[in-house]
Amino acid sequence: MDLNLARHRFLVGGASHGLGAAAARALAAEGAALAGTGRDPRTLADALGPIGGIPIAADLSTADGPPAAVRHAVDALGGLDGLLVNTGGPPQGSFAALDEAAWERAIAGTLLSSIRLIREALPYLREGRDPAIVVILSSSVREPIPGLVTSNVLRPGLAGLIKSLVGEIAPIRINGVAPGRFDTERVRSIDETRAAETGQTVQAIQDQTRARIPLGRYGDPDEMGRVIAFLLSPAASYLNGVILAVDGGLIRSLP
Repeated sequence: MDLNLARHRFLVGGASHGLGAAAARALAAEGAALAGTGRDPRTLADALGPIGGIPIAADLSTADGPPAAVRHAVDALGGLDGLLVNTGGPPQGSFAALDEAAWERAIAGTLLSSIRLIREALPYLREGRDPAIVVILSSSVREPIPGLVTSNVLRPGLAGLIKSLVGEIAPIRINGVAPGRFDTERVRSIDETRAAETGQTVQAIQDQTRARIPLGRYGDPDEMGRVIAFLLSPAASYLNGVILAVDGGLIRSLP
């Protein structure tokens, strides 16, 4: 399927690695022009260089990070047609283990960064072609994840933001993806932490997780990248306000 993205311009959050990098690859493969953000300039350049993406070194958890990133992307691309909101995972830990500083980092890095990115991008998206936003959430919007109370609190809040904006920002479309277990650095870190807490091996933790996934495996980031590219494209022109689970069947809750 041709997603008709050859003339479209995108800003991709968290493009250095994981799901953000996979989305950037998928968009570039469809002929889109893109800029991507990341904290480490070298890692970001390594990820975006081979696909012709424009690296924007920025810390999106700061108040001035998102506005600067959006302005840089618009200047470099000549406008903006789509935005991938991807701000990385908040601190791990149980409620009892997290102090005030950890919650402040989680709120700044996951919630406020997303709000600021969307707010800053909206004026440019209103002038764009087939404008669309996708927000990377988590399976925690459907089912709490043990040891990730920050995600369990904040990701559903972002799902609420998506539903709230549907009526406010149309015809700009906004959708969310709720990834399950993908083979990324973030998920490997979660598995390692869980193994250390329970005295099990990482392999044992991964085997237990795979046993819960009907497809019997972790996802490949590129599988998510293709879903995101579709949602951002004119091919998904009547999908709006959707929270799409991409998890191999892991979460069984009803919509």
